[in-house]
Amino acid sequence: MSAATQPARRALITDIAWPDDAVERGVLEAAGFEVALAPSGDEDTLTAAAEGADAILTCFATVSERVIRSSPKLRVVARLGAGLDNIDTAVCAGLGVEVTRVPDYCVDEVATHSLALALALWRRLQQYDAALRSGAWGTDPQALPVRRLSGARVAVLGRGRIGREVGRRWAALGLEVSDTPVDADIVSLHLPLTDQTRRSIDEKVLSSMRPGGVLVNTGRGPVVDTDAVVAALDSGQLAGAALDVFDTEPLPADSPLRSRGDVILTPHVAFYSQEALVELRRRAAESVVAHFAGGPAS
Repeated sequence: MSAATQPARRALITDIAWPDDAVERGVLEAAGFEVALAPSGDEDTLTAAAEGADAILTCFATVSERVIRSSPKLRVVARLGAGLDNIDTAVCAGLGVEVTRVPDYCVDEVATHSLALALALWRRLQQYDAALRSGAWGTDPQALPVRRLSGARVAVLGRGRIGREVGRRWAALGLEVSDTPVDADIVSLHLPLTDQTRRSIDEKVLSSMRPGGVLVNTGRGPVVDTDAVVAALDSGQLAGAALDVFDTEPLPADSPLRSRGDVILTPHVAFYSQEALVELRRRAAESVVAHFAGGPAS
């Protein structure tokens, strides 16, 4: 069969968290791929859709062993993101399927989001905003005390690219930065999700902080024991918590976090800027093309 009549390679996009797949499709189709977007991200749908795929690109959908094994042609799974906890990497390794990711596309965005959340909690911005809107005016030293930031101690847990940048920014503000929550006023979480880190931010860790501290998580939702966070907020051990990631996403409508004035919630958007989103999508698709071209993949 001549090169001109070779069947096109097939790429499956499991899910997207943006309006369209134009960026990914543009890169892949220019390289001769047929591109399909799965109608949904559940395992049954992806298993059927992945049949005959040479490549899978995934954002949040789980690429399980069953999905991976559904195509004997599969050669690469590309994560539209930095972490790999939604891909069965062990099965990929056993089958010789390369796994790629884009580990550094949103360092600036997540670091900025993390500090913004922590500072908003520290200054109780969301609570004073709500008080003003309800008709109040001025300080409320009894219900909403605010401490001076100077002299506060920050624990940055997880020192990958993002954690290191977060630590650098806090240090630039003149604060002491450590990697232990003991006696910390602010704890900023950037931990990967592993068997060891799952629900590791528990009552013991939270009780080791200074009373009235704040907790920020822009890493992985399941590293936090949500019940322990709620209990620490109720007791006053925590003055506030800010979460961009959760055990279950989207955050359930009946989550007790939704009704709390001492919690800031954002819908897994710490990674987002217009520039970061385009870079992520382009580089993930380029990693697929590079794999089949024999070049370096991300």
